[in-house]
Amino acid sequence: MGVRTCLDAVGYEVEVAENGEEAMELIEQGHPDLILLDLMLPKVNGYEVLESLKTDPGTGSIPVVVLTAKAEEEDRLRATELGADAYMTKPFRPQELWDVLKKFLPDEEDSQ
Repeated sequence: MGVRTCLDAVGYEVEVAENGEEAMELIEQGHPDLILLDLMLPKVNGYEVLESLKTDPGTGSIPVVVLTAKAEEEDRLRATELGADAYMTKPFRPQELWDVLKKFLPDEEDSQ
């Protein structure tokens, strides 16, 4: 089960960017409640996106959960130093993802 399917299933609106440049444009336009970020993105990599987001006063408070295949400790440390709020590696179990995300997202029932 993919990330989008997991979130769609519980009622969250999901937007997907194909690369880091597009991600930054979508974030600037929509100011999301949460960002799931892969580190291995074309055009602008995830580290650059993360650093840009966390140093910008307009986006710095948006929670960023890194969800990536990069499982080395140095990758985790770098992402954490740049401001990642959580770090998960692929593959993941849907329940594991949900347990992390619900720390940052309001329940859909609470927001209605």
